[in-house]
Amino acid sequence: MKSISKKTKRRVTLGDIPRVGPGTPAGGWFRRYWLVVGVARDLYDIPQAVKVLGEELVLFRDPNGRLGLLGEHCPHRGTSLEYGDIEDGGLRCPYHGWLFDIHGRCLEMPAEPKDSKFCQKVKQLAYPVRELGGLIFAYMGPDQANPPPLPQYAPLLDRGGQRQIEPVRRADYNWFNFFENSADPAHVCILHRHAGYGQQSWGDHFFCYTDMPHVEFVEMNYGMKVVMTKPGPRPGTEFVDEMSLALPSIVQVGDTEFVHAKMDAAALINAGSQCEHWMFVTPNDDDHFMLFTADNYLGPVENFFEKLKEMRAKETPIQEVKPYDKRKFMPYKGNVRKEDIMTQGTQGRLGERQEQLGVSDRGVIKFRKIVLNAIEIALAGKRPKGVPARAAADAVLHLDTQVGVRAAQSSKVKIKN
Repeated sequence: MKSISKKTKRRVTLGDIPRVGPGTPAGGWFRRYWLVVGVARDLYDIPQAVKVLGEELVLFRDPNGRLGLLGEHCPHRGTSLEYGDIEDGGLRCPYHGWLFDIHGRCLEMPAEPKDSKFCQKVKQLAYPVRELGGLIFAYMGPDQANPPPLPQYAPLLDRGGQRQIEPVRRADYNWFNFFENSADPAHVCILHRHAGYGQQSWGDHFFCYTDMPHVEFVEMNYGMKVVMTKPGPRPGTEFVDEMSLALPSIVQVGDTEFVHAKMDAAALINAGSQCEHWMFVTPNDDDHFMLFTADNYLGPVENFFEKLKEMRAKETPIQEVKPYDKRKFMPYKGNVRKEDIMTQGTQGRLGERQEQLGVSDRGVIKFRKIVLNAIEIALAGKRPKGVPARAAADAVLHLDTQVGVRAAQSSKVKIKN
């Protein structure tokens, strides 16, 4: 990994946020966190190539069950270790048999003289890897012998209820387009009015296109939360729907039961949401990312995720596509995920596209400042927001996502003018 020089004086700009390769400001910041690089159930007895932050790597589990993440290309003559053989000791290159352990140490070079010490001079790129709750995390930053604590993310811990890791989603646009989308609640009422958000009736049609909720954007120790409210069913109460954005790239949505599972709104209003839906965004490079999703349901419905899967399958686009319509993302209206892909995938990168931001973009503006500040802190060699202190290594990380009815809080500002 290339390091960022501490002597650099150039101020970080919005155009730096999307770029995550080695040697970039955002790349140096990202490498201060543990990042999801794979799903445990998807890792079999063969190596798995994965690109993370612009680096081509290979993930594997050795015969002793230890996880390894090495540079993909053998340091001998560049052959991909994705096609290597997993053996006792580590991963062997198929070309000339060089054997590497999970720490990147070269253990054998079959074609070299028996008394050669050459293998002791060769070190393959290797990163620390850990597993938590079915996801595989890697640390690609400085001080790899003593990395920061891996956060104890709530939905990845065994707290009872039903848990699932969804299939990995992949997208071919910039990671930050997806991430900052959750700092823009106005789009939920407008873009998604043809899909789940526009079809629900709880909370006085909470996401109504013509009567949008009030909103607050609150900076948190993990990042930012979005708080949307409307007057409640009784005096002194309010409907509330919260979303959280945690650094470096985690989104937690709490309204899955209302929007996608189509559960009884009256019951949910009284009990509130009991499903955590966390999305971990890992950039492959500046134009591609992976989305790892962990869910934890603590409510009374049996086989909740099977029912949720059935309901999601019914969310098909409602648009008529004319025979001459060859647009890439058609049809998209009527499916929340396809609507997001169309809008985010056609934006272009932040810093390269032209923007004119209004009052309704306050959350986006605030969140960008939070991210820029975190990057500046990381480049100064300090601990950025979202990296736990060593003293808090065992603390469970919860993200605020209250959804339901609560006592009315102070007055809010509306999304629209």
